[in-house]
Formats: sequence, structure tokens, C-alpha cells
Amino acid sequence: MAKKRQKRKKRGPLEALADGLLTLVDWVCEALAGAAVTLLRGIGKGILLLLHALGRLVMLLIRALLAPFAWLLRRITGRRNRASGCLRLTGEEFEIYMAQVLRDNGFRRVEVTRLSGDQGVDILAERNGKSYAVQCKNYAGAVGNAAVQEAFAGAQFYGCDLAVVVCPGEFTRAARELADSTGVLLWDGERLSHMMRVSGRRPRHTKP
Repeated sequence: MAKKRQKRKKRGPLEALADGLLTLVDWVCEALAGAAVTLLRGIGKGILLLLHALGRLVMLLIRALLAPFAWLLRRITGRRNRASGCLRLTGEEFEIYMAQVLRDNGFRRVEVTRLSGDQGVDILAERNGKSYAVQCKNYAGAVGNAAVQEAFAGAQFYGCDLAVVVCPGEFTRAARELADSTGVLLWDGERLSHMMRVSGRRPRHTKP
């Protein structure tokens, strides 16, 4: 005897309504969960950005607080005034001393050019595969753009990669502008002082 097929029980309106409500609740929960995750991610990124900004602010405040002490330390140690000791030297002595400082700072094949006919270059040197043409200006005042022109022309004459003007003082604004346009490196008193500290040599004037 064949089994009689069981007739599907029709759902009543209450059951259909309940199923619809459950589906709606599931959708609302999923939407709320997604929104919560997105919100938490946004809050996390905001907190990270805030912490980064606070860190930079703290560093700026620390630098501002330490600036007077750093200035006082530079004054005590003579960081900026160390190069002024070169002013005791004659022009020839300064070139020889600068050649020694360059060797102590990692330059190789350092050579002082002839005193006459040097084409605006006092020292030839090499470092890291680059050749340097260095002009030494032992001036108490600011060095002008004429020195930049001479160094640039001298570097071209000797076939050097870089031209440098070094002095124990400062450079004029015109000299800096010309150096920026020609690629000439300017080593002022602060840079020279740093190189002198690395060298450990003191400029000594030979009495006549």
C-alpha cells in the first residue's frame, strides 16, 4: 500500500509575521555590528593620529625648553667660535691646516696647489668617489660671491666634481644665492668648527 503523501502544513499569518520579524532583527543586528566595527576602527585611527600629534607637540616643547641650555653649552664649548682661531694663521698656513683637517675627516689624495696660478683652487681632494676643488678664504668678514665664481671656475679647470669655498666666518647673501645656482658648496665657520672637532687639531701660527 503506497504511503500517502503528507500534506505540507500551511503557515499561519502569525508564523509568517514572526519569520519576517526574525529576518528584520537579523538584518538590523548585522547592520549595527558593521557600523560598530567601522566606528571602532575610526576611533582607533583617530586615537593614533592624536597620539602622534601629541608626541610631536611634546618634542617641540622639549626642544623649546632645552634651546637655552643648548645655546649656553655652545657658548661654553665654543662650538661656533672654534673656527675663529684660524684667523691667527696666514693664508698659506690656513691652506696647510685645512688640508690636514680634510685628511682627518676622511678625504683622500689631499693636495695643496701652487701658491700662484692655482686658478682659484687651493686644495684638491677626494672622498666617496667624488673629487673636490677647495678654495680657502681666511677672512674675518663675510666672504662675497667673487670667491664662489673663482671656486666654480677652478673646479671646471681641474675637472673636479664639486667646488667648495671654506672660511672661518660667514658668507654674504649674494654668495649664497650664487652658490645655490652654481652648485658650489659653502662651508662656513660652523661647518669648519665641526670638522675641526672631528680632526682634533688646533690651528697654530708659526712665528716669523
